[in-house]
Amino acid sequence: MPNYTLYQFPLRACSSVAVNAMIEVGLEFEDRVVNIMTGEQNEPAYRKVHPFGKVPALVVDGEVIIENVSILLYIDSVRPNILFPEAKTPLERATIHSDLVWCTATMHTAIRQVRMPMRYTGGDVSGVQEKGIEETTHMLNIVEERVAGDRWWYGDTWSIVDVYINWCITTAASTDLLPMNDYPAIRSHIRRVRERPSFQAALKRQMAAKEKAGLEFPEAMTWRTEFD
Repeated sequence: MPNYTLYQFPLRACSSVAVNAMIEVGLEFEDRVVNIMTGEQNEPAYRKVHPFGKVPALVVDGEVIIENVSILLYIDSVRPNILFPEAKTPLERATIHSDLVWCTATMHTAIRQVRMPMRYTGGDVSGVQEKGIEETTHMLNIVEERVAGDRWWYGDTWSIVDVYINWCITTAASTDLLPMNDYPAIRSHIRRVRERPSFQAALKRQMAAKEKAGLEFPEAMTWRTEFD
């Protein structure tokens, strides 16, 4: 069995998705907290692990995998057909990969414009945030239709894509800039994702990592209570 170390920032970063994935498939791993609030991600020691200074990073027997998509696809290759529905054709596999890339490159980016617009400009953030809200609203409408009737992203089958969507939406919604009451199917989806044993175990593990690292989140990083 390989030795796994997962570098993460608990609860408030997209590394939460990788934590959930590792637990869902039953892979044992060591936690390493990277305190992005103090800039630890930019320190030379961590840059040796992740040259771009982000989380997550998964170290497998000394070899590093970066970016959520690559990490999730690696986990799927080790424990197939748990994180995603079984892909029976190359086209089905490509569709799954496309959905993951959409989560990280499109949805995640728009969410960051809503939640952290200052990362995109050194000046007035209002235009950046306004565009992020516009893009996110369009995606919320897509997700609302797709998960209506208590469906998962892939219909009857849960996947880690549901967890990634959950992270993106709850992150954006924590600003109170999006009218989440307009999306009952998404709110139901959020509850169903969070009721799963692996999500609860991932939450517990991240809480323990937060306490061990002595992290205190500032008000700007406080999430809406109904999504905690």
